[in-house]
Amino acid sequence: MNTERDWTEIASELNYAIKNYQGLTKMIVQMMNRGHAYGIDPTNEELIIGKKAKDGSPKSQGLESIKGVASRKIERVLKDFPIWSEWLVNVPGIGPAIAGQLISLYYFKSVPICPDCGADLVEFECPICKTKSKGQGLLKYRIELRDYPTISSWWHYMGRHVSDGKMPKRKSGVQSDWSSPGRTLGHHIKESFNKMPSTHCYKAFAEKRKRYREGTHPDATKGHRHNMAWNESIKLFLSHFWQVAHILDGQEMTKPWCVQHGGHDESSQIPPYYFELEQREAA
Repeated sequence: MNTERDWTEIASELNYAIKNYQGLTKMIVQMMNRGHAYGIDPTNEELIIGKKAKDGSPKSQGLESIKGVASRKIERVLKDFPIWSEWLVNVPGIGPAIAGQLISLYYFKSVPICPDCGADLVEFECPICKTKSKGQGLLKYRIELRDYPTISSWWHYMGRHVSDGKMPKRKSGVQSDWSSPGRTLGHHIKESFNKMPSTHCYKAFAEKRKRYREGTHPDATKGHRHNMAWNESIKLFLSHFWQVAHILDGQEMTKPWCVQHGGHDESSQIPPYYFELEQREAA
């Protein structure tokens, strides 16, 4: 991350741009669903696609065009992060919106604070002045830097860890120790990679794991093996994100659990795709 600018300012700009993009996306989806419900073709809706003059030139912007402006706003903020300009921008299927969310989840943490005295809230209540913030509208936050000492800690936060042999689900009324938006983002990354050609490295890895799972889980459904393979591919991508971030930020890297404790050889590690790892290590 570029430290020439105040990182709290960068985090605020990035989160603001992401929220605007997500809000526009949600609005477009809602309008399209509403159109289908009323038997109206939303692909011709001027509020979505804009309005054109008789000569075919744009007369007014639609939400899709404004969404493009929001995406470019995210991209401008991402220039402060080497992991975008030196890696993610080269990964097919990872655009500014996905990259911005990944970077925000990796680098920044928003801690809710009391609107009156600024103390950290505990279950929506200030431990100092006893102000209750639940149901009082938008909360105020203090931004902190995150740190993931291991790949597994990054996987855990993104909801890709395993508990009792499977990924855990949210429980009603229980605060999870992993990020629901992070897991959702993983699904979006999977869908984006799945649309890529078979030469795409992460898609090719998923297809390879599907064939492997046919042998290890012959009784599983095709859909189950598909999900298993793609979960492995997304975990590989996230491990590469962690590795590239540590290299570019000059941080010490720990060895993966499978190498430290699982008896695997270091040569079995898959280096980050679309990244010149050897040149970086030599430098």
